[in-house]
Amino acid sequence: MQEALKKVKAFKGSQKDGIGMMLEEVQRFTHSPISYFATVDESTQVFTMVGWSKSVMENCALITKPIVYVISETGLWGDAYRERRACIENDYPNCTKPTKKGQPKGHVDIKRHMNVPCFANDEDNEIIGVLGVGNKEAEYTEADAKLMQQFIEEAWPILEELD
Repeated sequence: MQEALKKVKAFKGSQKDGIGMMLEEVQRFTHSPISYFATVDESTQVFTMVGWSKSVMENCALITKPIVYVISETGLWGDAYRERRACIENDYPNCTKPTKKGQPKGHVDIKRHMNVPCFANDEDNEIIGVLGVGNKEAEYTEADAKLMQQFIEEAWPILEELD
């Protein structure tokens, strides 16, 4: 994870390219083939998807890929925001959580999923983003979640400043 942070800190380029690099790095250190990052607007209660990993884009057959999501209508991937903590689901197909909404036809097949909230560095404890990964061969662990949480909270403020 420290190597990934070094890459983020040294990155010079567009925010879009920086997000792509961040997603590749989080996939590398979590051993996950897919990833995404969404920003959060707590005042309007929406996620704005700002990045999907290349593997998601290549394997997703959805004709239209929504960019803005109402948080209350999201499935498991909204849990990190709702629960204000890392969320791990190591058996997505058999998950019985009430927030699971399934996968739209053509969506990338999900076997395992982990996501973490990205908190602003302020006293309000505001969530400003959600970083997620999926389909690691082995189960996700609390140690994976802790590393990913630390990574996004250090990486996003740097990338947010890019044009």
